[in-house]
Amino acid sequence: MDYDKYRKLLVDKIESSFAQWDTKKFVNESELYAFLHTLKGTAGTIGLNDLAEFCTAHLEILSPDDESGIPVSSLKNFKKNIRLLIDGNKKKSREIMVPEVYANHFDQETFILIIDDDLEFVSFVKELLEHLGAQVLVAMNGTRGIQLFYDMQPNMVMIDLHLPDMTGLEVFEKICDTVASRQVVSILMSSDNSNEAVSRAYQAGLMDFIKKPLELELFLPYLFNRDKLRKGISQSITTDGLTGVGNRKRLDEILKYSERLNQRSGAPFSVIMMDLDHFKNVNDTYGHQTGDEVLIAFSKIALAEKRETDYIFRYGGEEFVLLLTGDQEEANVFVERLRETFNQLVFEDGDRSFSVTFSAGITQYEGELSKLLLEADQALYQAKRTGRNRNVLFDKDLVQVKRKLQVIIVDDDLLIRKMLEEELTGWNLPDIELSVKLFEDGVSFLAADWYDPDTHFIILLDGIMPVMDGLEVLERLKRRTDANNILVSMMTARTSEEDIKSALWLGADDYLMKPFQKNEILSRIQNLASRLF
Repeated sequence: MDYDKYRKLLVDKIESSFAQWDTKKFVNESELYAFLHTLKGTAGTIGLNDLAEFCTAHLEILSPDDESGIPVSSLKNFKKNIRLLIDGNKKKSREIMVPEVYANHFDQETFILIIDDDLEFVSFVKELLEHLGAQVLVAMNGTRGIQLFYDMQPNMVMIDLHLPDMTGLEVFEKICDTVASRQVVSILMSSDNSNEAVSRAYQAGLMDFIKKPLELELFLPYLFNRDKLRKGISQSITTDGLTGVGNRKRLDEILKYSERLNQRSGAPFSVIMMDLDHFKNVNDTYGHQTGDEVLIAFSKIALAEKRETDYIFRYGGEEFVLLLTGDQEEANVFVERLRETFNQLVFEDGDRSFSVTFSAGITQYEGELSKLLLEADQALYQAKRTGRNRNVLFDKDLVQVKRKLQVIIVDDDLLIRKMLEEELTGWNLPDIELSVKLFEDGVSFLAADWYDPDTHFIILLDGIMPVMDGLEVLERLKRRTDANNILVSMMTARTSEEDIKSALWLGADDYLMKPFQKNEILSRIQNLASRLF
């Protein structure tokens, strides 16, 4: 086949497009995308493989749907390289020459957004930073840059001062509040490094100003420095102080990051929610210091067992969440290995020793991030209901079993009982089955057959009642060996601090001062319920 004939036709077509561009100030991004898409197919067909690879790299940067303009003046090197490649010459690119020690210096969490309309510049920097291990997104104009910033949540953003639709300072003005709240590293870039330009960048709140063209011997150490600073700040506010694992804020960040990774690469991930069995009994029997030692030991084992691509977080109290790369079957294997190690631990308290087990619920991401923790929590609840010290894999085909919560009101005031009953029975929770039971005094309450091991209880206990004082009822409740699923809130009109101290010393989980507002009691019940679930 005579490829030369087709190459000549291709050159004529390319030069015709270039000539049309030269009559304009801007080329639409979608037009440039269509040009490269067609060029890629033709070049690969007639043996211009280097040109086809060039097109592929640039198509990753451009959007087929963006009608924003790219300045024709910024396409000078772009056109030059296409002409070189059509002639069969290698593109005279700025070869990536970095010391080997810099290879994979960034981890996958380093997520950089470049907002710049210079196609060759962003192509080079994107390739460079990805070579160093970072994830990189590119926007060719300010409007798309702002959209990508909020949609994808990068932790570093590099913005050119001059963009087709707005200035880099105007872009930053629209994202600066979120940049500050999320500790995003913000950089303004420009060939204009006058004192005025630099001063305006700092006054606007940007962290840094970098001069173009980039000097790699300065740019790379600078980026590593800022990435290390960002990670240090992030760790200080996203780490649980006791155990050293991630906290709830960190969990939210990694869930969103894992979803982005899944959408880009298809990498599956699973979430495991774990709860140490009967942990309240550990605190009550051996003290909170020993309980803390158990939490620390569990965290250390989980950190040692997990892979570099896995994450562990303290979700609250004795509840932990693991996020693992892989499907739920792989997650199940990991949890069994973790269980085998943790269950063998023997904790010492004086001349007493004990071991602790845990229950786990496992689910896999299937495209709906908002449901992930709810599914894992539902599976965990099933594990606890069916005997504890086991794993349950979430199955959407199974009928979900709601958790049972019963609020027991023990008060000799009929009006108080009825008011609270009316308020609480109107409280609707999607995943909790709520019931309310009333007792007019402590004697009838203690004599009644109200306890169920599969139900969680919140007891609103009046402090002053005939025959038996509320403090005495509280003391008897706390003697129970099966009180792990019971929380008690004392209701009292007593104003003495000693009475409140006595209630808390006897084990009350909360107290309410009478008189109280109806919405106050509901808020306190909700807070207590969050501790149970």
